[in-house]
Amino acid sequence: MKHNILLIHPTIQPNGVAYFEEYANVFYAPDGQPETLIRCMNEHQIEGVVVRCEPITKEIMDAVPSLKVIGMHGVGLDHIDVKEATAHGIRVLNIPDANYLSVAEHTIMFILALSRSLRINDCSVRADAWYSRENRYTMEVFEKNLLIVGLGRIGKAVAKRAQAFDMHVMAYDGFVSRAAMAELGVEKVERLEDGLRKADFVTLHVPLTPETQGMISTPQFQRMKNSAYIINMGRGPVLDEDALAVALAQGEIAGAGLDVLNVEPPRKDHPLFQMDQVLFTPHIGGDTREAKLRTSERLSRTVLEALDGADTYNWFNRPR
Repeated sequence: MKHNILLIHPTIQPNGVAYFEEYANVFYAPDGQPETLIRCMNEHQIEGVVVRCEPITKEIMDAVPSLKVIGMHGVGLDHIDVKEATAHGIRVLNIPDANYLSVAEHTIMFILALSRSLRINDCSVRADAWYSRENRYTMEVFEKNLLIVGLGRIGKAVAKRAQAFDMHVMAYDGFVSRAAMAELGVEKVERLEDGLRKADFVTLHVPLTPETQGMISTPQFQRMKNSAYIINMGRGPVLDEDALAVALAQGEIAGAGLDVLNVEPPRKDHPLFQMDQVLFTPHIGGDTREAKLRTSERLSRTVLEALDGADTYNWFNRPR
């Protein structure tokens, strides 16, 4: 018997859609509004829903008794009420292993672009200011200190790539031992402040939790070198954007690369948009063609396996 699956426009990659359409009954919601999802799920007795950024709340779970599996097309689950899903007996799946290489490459891109003032130099050429290069000094990343905050899959992949540039890699992560870091050629820092003082580049790769929200703010910027750069590839609220704007304006740090922001999309008058030393990308660190295809393939397969009762590798709220 085929399971009933709800996909939401704009939906996942064609390979994932094709898999669902071959092995399940697939229905489509025109948008991710709660009232739309509740209506579509109840109309079709939906057992599994696939989401990307659409919130799945207690309200939806209470209203849809047929729902058994929520599949996240990606890694972050901050828009899904995992606690309520667990209370409702609903499995939550994500795909933690499909896009980490893409995010790591994006991080290295930011490091290189910031070290060479890429945005400023590009704009200078376009503005017929070729010789402004005489007044601008960029730097190599060779033998510079990189502090990775969060040494999970992404952090480890960043470390490996940074070491190829002969960077000295440090990491702050309370869940990874000194011995395990040493095996990777990474220096463990016990206190975040100690790593910030030494770092030329700081990259953030932590999930959004009560403990990580606002973990980089005024006190942390004040401990950094005025020549240092910070890169946020985790979640926007991990970094205090107002404090970052002040730190940049006062010359406490040299610049930033942000793939994530506190509010997405940001307002048009965001204060950081006025600062040439900040690079932005629209939360696309993991959105390469290859990563999207891997994510869609793995999610479509495991959602149906979960509905059949299998203990899938990506069952996030598995009973302990």
